[in-house]
Amino acid sequence: MRKSIFVIILISSLLFSKTLVTVNGHKIDDSIIPRGYEKLDDTTRANLMEHLIKEELIQAELLKSPLVNNTEFKRAFEKQKRIAQKEYKRVSGKNLTKAQIRNIKGSIALMLYQQKEFQKARVTNQEVKDFYYNNQEKFQYPNSIEIANIIVKTKQEARNIIAKLKRAHNLDKEFIKIAREHRQNGYMGWFGEGMAPANLFNIAYRAKPKTLITKPIKTKYGYHIVYLLNKKHAGKISYKDAKEKIKFMLKRKKVLEALQNKIDNLYANAEIVY
Repeated sequence: MRKSIFVIILISSLLFSKTLVTVNGHKIDDSIIPRGYEKLDDTTRANLMEHLIKEELIQAELLKSPLVNNTEFKRAFEKQKRIAQKEYKRVSGKNLTKAQIRNIKGSIALMLYQQKEFQKARVTNQEVKDFYYNNQEKFQYPNSIEIANIIVKTKQEARNIIAKLKRAHNLDKEFIKIAREHRQNGYMGWFGEGMAPANLFNIAYRAKPKTLITKPIKTKYGYHIVYLLNKKHAGKISYKDAKEKIKFMLKRKKVLEALQNKIDNLYANAEIVY
């Protein structure tokens, strides 16, 4: 689980916790939300409260389930608690509160629950086909280029780098080496028409794949040294190529919809006291 999931938990505890709302007898206090929440406008604060209530409802439900008794959950919880405790101790000098520890447990339970539901979810070939053929616009792509790129401040510096690259025995390795010397990644990936500066795109698109553009290209970012790796003419992603991504997306959609229905049912029957 990503460490960032628990940033709110780690930095938010107040010296004295204040109960915000009680949900089915469980008190939710402000140690699990960021400081300054009371300064939010009424609408944002109300949305935050609803989120906390619904989060508590689903987490409480899952914490009562057999899910929390398996080894996978216990390992994930102990690992995340150690990370959270170390970070919280660093920023506050204190140990995690019971509410924060419970929130970590609940977050892990929810993550594992969604993973297991995703594994169980089924999507038929017909559902995948229907999505593909009913959403053709989603599978169109424009003229595209795949490039490596180095940006420098002056035209002369760009010319010097291009001259060095033209002498390179291995253009790919030399390009990466120079990019790193300039603290740049070098490889930029794919850009569709309209996603990159027009003059850069047009010049690169006219070249053949695996071609170093031999003149610097000036944009508002500086002078570009561009290495065209590949290009594609506008077209449509085939059903065969799109099938697995569609299946993943539809399975995820089913899991999220089922989860939302579960939360809504719990919310409708909850005892909530402000």
